[in-house]
Amino acid sequence: MIRSRLALLGTSPLLQGRVNRSLWLEVILVATGASALMAVLAGALVLSQGARMLERDAQDLQRQLSVGLTSYQPMYNLQRQLQQITSTRPQETSALVVDQRGIVLAASNNAMVGMSLASVLAMPRQKPLRQLFADCPSASALLACLSRDAQQFQGALPWIGGETLSSRRQYPLALEGNRRFGDQATLITVIDASEAGPDALRFMVWVFLAGLLPLVAGCVGLMLRLRQRLIPQLLELAQVDSLSGIFNRAAFLETASDLLRRAEPERAPMTLALIDVDHFKGINDTYGHDAGDEVIRRVADVLRASVRSNDLVGRLGGDEFVILVQLPAEGAMAMLRRTLAQVSCHDMEVGADRPVRVSLSIGAASSAGPGGFGLSELMSSADAALYVAKDRGRAQVVNLELEAQGARLVPASRPLAGEWQVRGI
Repeated sequence: MIRSRLALLGTSPLLQGRVNRSLWLEVILVATGASALMAVLAGALVLSQGARMLERDAQDLQRQLSVGLTSYQPMYNLQRQLQQITSTRPQETSALVVDQRGIVLAASNNAMVGMSLASVLAMPRQKPLRQLFADCPSASALLACLSRDAQQFQGALPWIGGETLSSRRQYPLALEGNRRFGDQATLITVIDASEAGPDALRFMVWVFLAGLLPLVAGCVGLMLRLRQRLIPQLLELAQVDSLSGIFNRAAFLETASDLLRRAEPERAPMTLALIDVDHFKGINDTYGHDAGDEVIRRVADVLRASVRSNDLVGRLGGDEFVILVQLPAEGAMAMLRRTLAQVSCHDMEVGADRPVRVSLSIGAASSAGPGGFGLSELMSSADAALYVAKDRGRAQVVNLELEAQGARLVPASRPLAGEWQVRGI
């Protein structure tokens, strides 16, 4: 009802426009956020699954290399075995065997053989090893750590994977030439997993792009469904006075302000009228509130029928109504007088055999007056005219601007009753 009335004004309802803009923004935000969340979760799952596979791979590597520690083979064969196994792996891998004294017996990097573990940790590009022994700050603690198995990822998100996987595990040492029974050696491996991060990032981007389109399509479909079924009902509830079926106060003021703003550049004549039901409290007290509600509905129906489709009618509250018509003051006065006569000439039937005599007091102000096209100025002028109409005995229409113009055309006379309240006399 109100949406069709506003459509005739040549513009969409202001509230509906805000709702539509908000809906589109929400669609974009929700779809993008949901797609991004899905991509992040997918990337995390990929990294986590890759990390578990890498852990199993590290365990297999430890098993392969540990065989050489108990094979009674010469030390140089162990050295060759470490280099062969680590060089044939898809990821960059390094390994070293450290005895109980902290001396490197064999390593995939020949430069480390014979060095102390502390010296190896001090070498450049050995950050993964240093992090593996981070809880062993002193030399004695370093030797103690060799007897404790450990495995850890190093990187930004170590709990789901990382850039490297470092492991250490102690095994019995049985090599040719080693006559000490019960010796132990620690096998340390470092596997480079830095390629997993970029791969997961690329996968996340693809998941984001692949998920964004169906999510946007689903959100748009839901939004169109809401706009078709639910939004019109919500807009009507937000803008329509539930008792009278016309604009409520907020909707009228917002729409009237916009209408006046668009009329001002063209200087299109506009007239605003404030309307009160005379002695409405007495009607409520005498006939009951149900009768008073019926009077409000009947008056609203008459006002709505009296204006054109591009005019506005609203209820400010209680028995107060407001009209904004696209007419000059004289034309609006004629229309308001016809409306007053239509309400006053017949009793209103508000119940079984319960006729109620109703009249209206109306104050009007036009854009040709000093208030111009300002809504607050027009309402103030109309309110002053309404006050004069009540002071003169109610059941009449007053436009103080037209009366002032008429007074300038005739000799000065005694002020009309009620004018002293407005003029300050």
